[in-house]
Amino acid sequence: MSFLVTRIEKEYCTAAWHRVKDHLKPAIKRSKGRWEPEYVLASLVTGRHNLWVITDETRKVVGAMTTEVVHYPEKRMLMIHFLGGSEMDKWYVDMSDAMTEHAREAGCIGIECIARSGFWKWFQNDSFERTAVFYEKSI
Repeated sequence: MSFLVTRIEKEYCTAAWHRVKDHLKPAIKRSKGRWEPEYVLASLVTGRHNLWVITDETRKVVGAMTTEVVHYPEKRMLMIHFLGGSEMDKWYVDMSDAMTEHAREAGCIGIECIARSGFWKWFQNDSFERTAVFYEKSI
């Protein structure tokens, strides 16, 4: 089965939100009040963050992700903020490939995120380095 990973332009995020919010809510909830779904949507429609939608061959949404290009004094990184969905084992590689390509095009030298420990099962095989619960990937 193949999966389509699509970055949604900010003008279409409000329309796409109803299809992805349930996939993102568990990750947003883990922020312990730092974020709420309406704040995430606001960051998407303003263009601060990017929305990614993962669909299967039938166009059913199976996952979603939000990212941001972060400018540090010495480098630029693509930060994954929220990621969720079902059967991630099946679409992780497609998602990672699309995210890596986007990061390169945006001038980033790597990908980073803070994630629950369970994500290590995917990240460890994808060139990420585990530094406590902060995962990094150089590209």
